[in-house]
Amino acid sequence: MLALLLTLSVAVQDSGAFVVRLGTDTVALEQYTRTATQLRGEYVVRTPRSLHRIYTADLNPDGTVRRWELVTHNIGGGPGPMETKASVDFSGDTAVMVSPQGDGTVTSKFAVPRGTFPFLIYGYGLLEHMGRWARATGKDSVRFTALASANQTSGGYIRKRGGDTLVFMLDEGQLAGVGPFTFRLDRQGHLTWLTGKGSTLQVEVQRVASVPMAQATQSFANRPLGQLSPRDTTRANLQGVDVWIDYSRPQKRGREIFGNIVPWNAVWRTGANAATQLSAAGDIVIGDGGAAQVVRAGKYTLWTLPTPTGWKVIINKQTGQWGTEYNRELDLIRIDAKVETLATPVEQLTISFEPANKGSILAITWDRTRVLVPVSKHWP
Repeated sequence: MLALLLTLSVAVQDSGAFVVRLGTDTVALEQYTRTATQLRGEYVVRTPRSLHRIYTADLNPDGTVRRWELVTHNIGGGPGPMETKASVDFSGDTAVMVSPQGDGTVTSKFAVPRGTFPFLIYGYGLLEHMGRWARATGKDSVRFTALASANQTSGGYIRKRGGDTLVFMLDEGQLAGVGPFTFRLDRQGHLTWLTGKGSTLQVEVQRVASVPMAQATQSFANRPLGQLSPRDTTRANLQGVDVWIDYSRPQKRGREIFGNIVPWNAVWRTGANAATQLSAAGDIVIGDGGAAQVVRAGKYTLWTLPTPTGWKVIINKQTGQWGTEYNRELDLIRIDAKVETLATPVEQLTISFEPANKGSILAITWDRTRVLVPVSKHWP
């Protein structure tokens, strides 16, 4: 029945196109065609560099992928070959991948669960197909396995939220933390919109009749966006104690940040991507007066809790995790911070140490908000 439903739904050629935006920036454009036996699409993306990609998925009768091919064109002219090609053949519980290596290719064979899907972060035609596959099972929630790289897989789920709305999430393996992506799959099996709000990749995807792929490929070639949230490190020396904070720096891109992109009353990674890391070579004090708390030398993660009436800065003992993985039971301290409203918005999140009479001020600044907490050396 599953195979029959999938086959009937694509008995004739279907097609679609998507515009992918992050705030005011267009990140990618995509178009695809699909039949009962094949899904073929192409997209042009501007991050971290400008690429044009063509993907082809040969389909089994049940909607899973039999063979996958991805051709990448380096349209921005950066380092590396101008064209690369990779392919994967799935047969039962085995995958055979041919991937580029230097001037040639390398073939690897490894075990995967039956029905493993390839994965593309900007391949929304593929995500639409996976949504159709999940819906055809008749279940409200279905788990899948995605191929992350040669011999690396990740587990995830597609879950019905209500009506035509579905949620896609990768929660196991190398790609754990990608998502959630919430999207609508209409009665014809078309992805009409998708939002990454609340995820690491907070894109908005809109279905359109068509996209000017040839013109976009030419236009995007010299307009890369770079890393959407580049990593940075801020440092201070507190009377002989070296302290650093390593974090990712998202940009405003015309969006309302606090209370929207960063929701109120929820712990925030205070950056993007991996959790924000804090390291102190010696004991330090965060806060002042009776509210001050000691943080012993070591490595931690730094989080914040924004609310409309005030902010808390949180130091947590867990380290090295993705920014969606927060465990309150491992909190070391929570301390109230001073909040200022700025007259002029700041485009890119900035964490800095600023000189003060008794040490330094840790400042977190983004949009029209500035969060301040004293930091100083601990004197036994």
